[in-house]
Amino acid sequence: MQQVEVILKRIARSPALLTALIYGLPWLALIVLGVLWLAEHDWLVPFVGITLGLILLLRLILLLLRRTRQRQAVAAPVDTDHAPIVAANLEWTERELAVFNSLCAEIAREPRPWDDLRKLAFNLVEQAAQRLSAGQKSALDFSIPEALLLADRVMIRLRRNLYDMVPFSDRISLKTILWIWGKKAWVQRGATVAGWAWRAQRLYTNAPAAIMQEIQGAVTSGADGGEMKNFSVAIVQQIILEEVARAAVDLHAGHLRFTDEELLKIELGSADLDKRILAQPDEPIRLLVIGQVSAGKSTVINRLAGSAIAETDMAPTTSGLTRHMLDIDGMPYSVIDSQGIDGSDAVAEALLAQVLECDHLLWIIRANRPARAPDVELLHMIEAAFATRPLRRVPPITIVANAVDQLLPDWPYPEHLLPTEAQKTIAAASTAICADLSCREAIPVVSEGHFWNLDQMTATIAHSASDALATQRNRRRITGADSGSSLSQELSRGASGIWEAGRLAAGKLFGR
Repeated sequence: MQQVEVILKRIARSPALLTALIYGLPWLALIVLGVLWLAEHDWLVPFVGITLGLILLLRLILLLLRRTRQRQAVAAPVDTDHAPIVAANLEWTERELAVFNSLCAEIAREPRPWDDLRKLAFNLVEQAAQRLSAGQKSALDFSIPEALLLADRVMIRLRRNLYDMVPFSDRISLKTILWIWGKKAWVQRGATVAGWAWRAQRLYTNAPAAIMQEIQGAVTSGADGGEMKNFSVAIVQQIILEEVARAAVDLHAGHLRFTDEELLKIELGSADLDKRILAQPDEPIRLLVIGQVSAGKSTVINRLAGSAIAETDMAPTTSGLTRHMLDIDGMPYSVIDSQGIDGSDAVAEALLAQVLECDHLLWIIRANRPARAPDVELLHMIEAAFATRPLRRVPPITIVANAVDQLLPDWPYPEHLLPTEAQKTIAAASTAICADLSCREAIPVVSEGHFWNLDQMTATIAHSASDALATQRNRRRITGADSGSSLSQELSRGASGIWEAGRLAAGKLFGR
């Protein structure tokens, strides 16, 4: 009786009881008023009769279900508490399978310090060696290459599980995870705020259901959270140890041999996982051509193509983006003709977005146009954008000083042999452009009339092809080759992880 009194006192002092009373009293009053209303209208007796009938029917159904489950349990007794999570090797004999099941049964289904996992894993390897060799071998009776094979087999399977079930696991760095862990207090506060917002929305949309759920949560608070956390840790540790047990059985049963065939099998198994996340084959190099309005962008593209594929005129001719597929020195290029830089913020932002998606930047500057402030401003925006993206490669930039003939009154010269004064004028113009745009070289060209120095421009573009491809691979690796398909893949991986976690939780609660 004293224990009962102690329990009753604890319940009376519990805040959950007070919360239940606060939420429950209005509904108790409503129930009393409902009973009085039924009595006044002579519906109380039929209501009680129907309620008792439904209760009896429900109890009968539960009794039948219970007897059915008992018969099934007697017919096929299964030890669901110790069924392994990791699938067995289909090539095992019955004896090897029995050893694996016994090792998994000895793995405790409770969380343990992570530092203890190494000792437990070594003990699993020791037990596998002794049981498969009738006590003739121990955990260390294998060669160093076989030990590496053992570790490699476990790592490959764990990598596969992580990649298949945890979305974005191959994109989130350990630095980010450690940062989130260091800020976990703020993350918990954010989760609390979001939880209160959700509860307020639930109360607004369905007040009765919200109140009942609050009562249930208040009564059961403090039990589920810690239980689920411990369950999750125990499941992860169990999977790791069962993978060690599986590899240990493979090793000591002779399925994991250090042969050329086995090495090839391991390598192919690893490649099978990696090929799904490797970069796709190189695409044509994205060459973005930018410059001020009427700087000669379209004309330069025509010279690269060797034909008039881009419309040219003294007025602006490229209002948006125009793509041309060209071949430059044997390499496929996707040349993008852009709208002219006009100093507006909208155009600068649009061009910056294109620069972030390009592999090579061809910047056309008109040599006889000293007003280069819009170009300088855009360049500063590009530098700032890549400064905030330290993992991204900056695309190679080729500066072209177009229309240098407009600086030379005696142009053209016989056989393009420039006199000393003309060379000094062109050099001074190139130096001024490099000073404004902080570049090492501005290639002088004449793209209209009597062409000049276009071969040098083409050779410079072709010489930067390797850097452009490296930029493309870096961009596609970080941002994703196809963001739409990547998102669907991540959602699929998340769904697989949720399904597997639900399956394990159901097995924990109701048996497999």
